[in-house]
Amino acid sequence: LKPSGIPWLGEIPEHWEVVRNMALFSHRVESGVAGLPVLQVSLRSGITIEELDQFGRPKKLIADPTKYKRVHEGDMAYNTMRMWQGAVGVSPCDGLVSPAYVVIAPRIGTVPEFYDYVFHTDLYKQQVNRQSTGIVSDRNRLYWDNFKQMPNVFLPESEQHEIVTFILNETGGLNTAIARYEREIALLREYRTRLTADVVTGKLDVRAAAAQLPEPAQAPAPAEAEPLEDEPELEEEIGLKQKTSQKGKLILP
Repeated sequence: LKPSGIPWLGEIPEHWEVVRNMALFSHRVESGVAGLPVLQVSLRSGITIEELDQFGRPKKLIADPTKYKRVHEGDMAYNTMRMWQGAVGVSPCDGLVSPAYVVIAPRIGTVPEFYDYVFHTDLYKQQVNRQSTGIVSDRNRLYWDNFKQMPNVFLPESEQHEIVTFILNETGGLNTAIARYEREIALLREYRTRLTADVVTGKLDVRAAAAQLPEPAQAPAPAEAEPLEDEPELEEEIGLKQKTSQKGKLILP
């Protein structure tokens, strides 16, 4: 290892370099075109195609597609107000993103999936927060001019791919389990919301529903402890037949 020269980064492998983000990415500024899907950057899922809002309703889209920003497959985009929380991802397809996003195109030798992991580390998010500007911390924005000056690591492209593959292999099962449980949680929340709405609007008679509930299970009564009995055979076997003196003391043979 060798000193990186960056206090928060510490030491890095000998063959790695420290560069600024402008050496890894260029700033893509292209107007949107018709016929492309509208993409969204989220904290958990990165960039996805979202046709519904958080309430399950069709999203209201800007009528003029040129008001959006164009993103190409393999580009990265981040939410200027939420980059410090990890709202960044790699685009899975050509599409359109909000004009409030910053689109960055990877340069030759830059593997976007690798830097997606870098940008999601707590260490880098802390630095993003320091470089963001705003009236209050919750409104901090990271613009391209600040992002491009931030330091980052640069390593051989083949090694970037190796690291990405290693992380995917090690966490693939975990990600599948997390996705399954998140889906189950979402269904439970949906059921709770629908049940609450049905009850408060009178669509469900709680008295009739309560009558169909099973009786609560009765807890079994605690078993009475049976008195312990002497076990002379065990005492004989281990040679500890008890004898008691007149003063009540135990006398061993």
